[in-house]
Amino acid sequence: MEHKAQHRVLMVDDDLKNIKATRGFFEINGLRVSAVQTADDAISAIQADEYALVLLDYQMPVMTGDTLAKKIREIRPDQQIVMYSCDQSRQALKDSYRAGAIDFIEKGEDPTVILSRVLSYCHRYDEQLRTVRPAKGAGENRKLIESVGMVGESSALAAVARSIVKFGRAGDVSVLVGGESGTGKELVAKALHDLSPRNKGPFIAINCAAIPKDLLESTLFGHKRGAFTGAVTDQDGKFVLADGGTLFLDEIGDLSLELQAKLLRVLQERVVEPVGSRTSKRINVRIVCATHKNIDELVRTGKFREDLMYRIKITEIDLPPLRERPEDIEPLIAHFTTITNKKYKFTRHFQHRTIEVLRKYSWPGNIRELIGVVERHLINSEDAIVRVEDLDVHISQPVDNDNKPFLTIAQLEDEHHKAKMKHILNTIDSSGTKVEAARRLGIKPNHLQYLLNESKAAKSSEAQR
Repeated sequence: MEHKAQHRVLMVDDDLKNIKATRGFFEINGLRVSAVQTADDAISAIQADEYALVLLDYQMPVMTGDTLAKKIREIRPDQQIVMYSCDQSRQALKDSYRAGAIDFIEKGEDPTVILSRVLSYCHRYDEQLRTVRPAKGAGENRKLIESVGMVGESSALAAVARSIVKFGRAGDVSVLVGGESGTGKELVAKALHDLSPRNKGPFIAINCAAIPKDLLESTLFGHKRGAFTGAVTDQDGKFVLADGGTLFLDEIGDLSLELQAKLLRVLQERVVEPVGSRTSKRINVRIVCATHKNIDELVRTGKFREDLMYRIKITEIDLPPLRERPEDIEPLIAHFTTITNKKYKFTRHFQHRTIEVLRKYSWPGNIRELIGVVERHLINSEDAIVRVEDLDVHISQPVDNDNKPFLTIAQLEDEHHKAKMKHILNTIDSSGTKVEAARRLGIKPNHLQYLLNESKAAKSSEAQR
């Protein structure tokens, strides 16, 4: 009979002799059994861990099994509970099933029959109830990755972590971080800073593509009062603010050629000249740059200075996209689920079977997209588990390049509309008022009312057809 080591069973029984006998038989047959003898210890165990099954004695001192079953189901509504008792009275059966037990097993039953029934519930747990949780006991890859402040367990990310450790200790070497948008390039830069001799100094990050070009020079190098319209006071630039620490220049490939020339001078001479000033300031800053563009191609097409490239690309770290490291999906889902649950005071989790689907999705937005997917699905979930059928259509039914899409555009738009309205209605329910709901949704109250009226009109029209 096939069974897996990860199936964890919690035994709750005040009879130590029965615990030893049952646990020994189960463990010989591949189950992992935790055993407690009191209701309080059982509640603590349920709060701390996830179990495929709770095997619960009905006749317990202080608190009967049915009362404890109710408390367990309050903590974990989907928890499978099987009563395991010598008491086969009608009242015991009635109380147990009313409390949420899914079965009632007599202690004197043939052990192989008991094992068979327990394993059937473990199989049901795998298929329907097992959720994604942070792993207990990390492997070598995960430990290395966590040591640099990242999350994952793939060999590809472990290789990145090793580079971070090596280059981080070289506190002055310039590093160019490559990778698609949303892969976590700023996390790499921060890890390089934290592991360097400069970690007591500031870490300053700036996205070169997010600042208007006419303000970027001032932002980087600072300005003197009166240097341009709006410059009412002297202001230090990011280079000066990062003195003694690390300056992270994200999307360096978006710098104009004029600014590239000025940046090259700063890197060569280690001085900055604020806009409108005739004097320079000496700086002591480590530069970490990042881009999602191919810097060599930019040089080849004349959009990036070759001499600057050599300055910022002394060492290089390339972050692989999420689709190339599917092993990282599960630990990332678990990590961001924990964060979202804490943020919104939820106790919701992704069904473990969703991992099979999420690993097949291409993740064009990488980790940034994954964060949004986790938060959106946990917020929209109407119960404690986000199941495979709850996943967004474009994730659960991705287009196969060798086949036609699973859904027509009209069907896809209809699914998206339903998901949007479901999110709106859930937000209204949790907010209490439409005004507060509109604020949370980032729209005006009259726009919210328009969406609600539009939905009602669509339903009315459909009903009249």
